[in-house]
Amino acid sequence: MMRGLTIALIAAWSSVMMSQTPDSARGSGRIIGVFDARTGAPLRGVQVRDAFSGTVVATTATGTASLSFLTFRGGAAFVQLAKLGYQAKQIIVARADTESITEVMEPYVELAPVVTTERYRIDRDPGKWAGFEQRCGTTSVTCIRTTDLEKNPSGNLADFLIHAPGVTIGTCGGGPTRNRQCGKVSMHSTTIPPSYCQPTFFVDGFEWNPRMGAATDLTPGTPPQAPFTPSNVKAVEVYSSERNRPLAFEGDPTCGAVVIWTK
Repeated sequence: MMRGLTIALIAAWSSVMMSQTPDSARGSGRIIGVFDARTGAPLRGVQVRDAFSGTVVATTATGTASLSFLTFRGGAAFVQLAKLGYQAKQIIVARADTESITEVMEPYVELAPVVTTERYRIDRDPGKWAGFEQRCGTTSVTCIRTTDLEKNPSGNLADFLIHAPGVTIGTCGGGPTRNRQCGKVSMHSTTIPPSYCQPTFFVDGFEWNPRMGAATDLTPGTPPQAPFTPSNVKAVEVYSSERNRPLAFEGDPTCGAVVIWTK
C-alpha cells in the first residue's frame, strides 16, 4: 500500500514539474553514491539518468557519479537508476539540498531451477507446434522434418507418408470397403471391416474438414495437386492406428492421424 502511494506521489510530482518550463540551472558539484543493498559494495556502471533532459552518466569503480548534469524544474530533478541484475530505482533530488546522496539497489532474486520427476506423457500433450520435438522423441510418432521434405520439393506428401511405419497403400478389389482406399495412402483399421482406412488429417493443430477435399495427395508418384505439399509444409507427424497420440489429434480413434505443420 505504501509503495503504491509513493509511486503515485512521485508520478503526480513529476507531472506537475514537467508542466513547467525547464530551468536552465543545473546541479552543483553534488555526488551520488550507489551501493549493493545486501553487501554494501559500491556498484560500478549504474546508469544515472536525468529524466528531464535524457542525459546519462555511469558510476565509477567507487560507485559514485557527479550530479552536475541535472536539470531542475521548479525545486527538484528526477533521477532514474538502472543496472543489469538490479531492480531499477527512481529518486527525486531537491535543488535546495546540497548534501551528497547515498542510494542502495536491490539485486534481482535468482530462483532455483525447478526439478521434476514427472514423465512426459504423449496422451496429455496439448498438440501445439512448440511440443513438436518433444513428441518426436517418443516412439509413438514418425516425424518428417523440413530437411526431409527439401530432398524432394517437387513431390507430394504421399511420397513421404508411404515410408512411415503403419502407413501402407490400400489394395484394390475385395468389395467397396477395400476399393475406397484403392491405391491410396492408408492405415490398417483397429476394427475390421474395413481393413484399410484413411487417417485423420490435421493442419497446424486443427482437424481438416474432408468435405474440402483431401488435405494432401494420397497417391505416391503423382504430380502434387492438393493444398499442402513439400513446398509449403515444414514438418509432418504420423501416428499409426495402434500408437498413442495427443488427444487433440485423436480424430477417428480406429485409424491413425497425420499432422501437417505449414511454413
